[in-house]
Amino acid sequence: MGKKSGGRVRVKQVGPKGMPSIGNPMDELAIPPDQMIQLPPPKDKNMSQIWPLNETFTMNFDSFSVIYPNYLDSSKTVKQGRRISVAEAVKKPTVMDIGTVLQGMGIRHVVQLYKGYSRDAESQWNNLGRVLLDIPTKKKDIMEQNADGSFDFSSKREYDYEVKNKKELLRKVALRIPYLNSRNERLAHENAQKEAEEKRVKEEATAA
Repeated sequence: MGKKSGGRVRVKQVGPKGMPSIGNPMDELAIPPDQMIQLPPPKDKNMSQIWPLNETFTMNFDSFSVIYPNYLDSSKTVKQGRRISVAEAVKKPTVMDIGTVLQGMGIRHVVQLYKGYSRDAESQWNNLGRVLLDIPTKKKDIMEQNADGSFDFSSKREYDYEVKNKKELLRKVALRIPYLNSRNERLAHENAQKEAEEKRVKEEATAA
């Protein structure tokens, strides 16, 4: 209760003094720091692999055309970004597949491994990356690289391919991807892992 004093009200404390602090009841549910999951740092989306290597510090690719794996992926719809017909496309191409083909064709390009395609939510985490390329509408010179990393200036040659437009280039790239040894080895490894996992799950279900 309070007492009036000069027109003011004085509040009187009721109950025992010095009550102990209850604390946060959620503290018992908190995960100890040493048991917390530590997420890896985010990837640098601007990380680029430039080809040919002798242009690593000089290439200006601001005006290059863009290829996302979705453009060539037969498992994607047009709405998800496929730019050529299903018959011309290839299943699950990667940026490394595209880069390898472009290198074989002698086309200047930049592989950016961690760029996702905005029109397809799945590509933000699965099959990341894009390729920037200089579409060879005219002859340009490139040089071969030796095994020790040096460049053979006597090997200067012109592009092997010229194309009329980007869609024609997409068709040429998609046509060559299925014949890449690196791709076929990767797919064989993935299939072996999938079969091993299916076998393990089947054995566990049988044992249960």
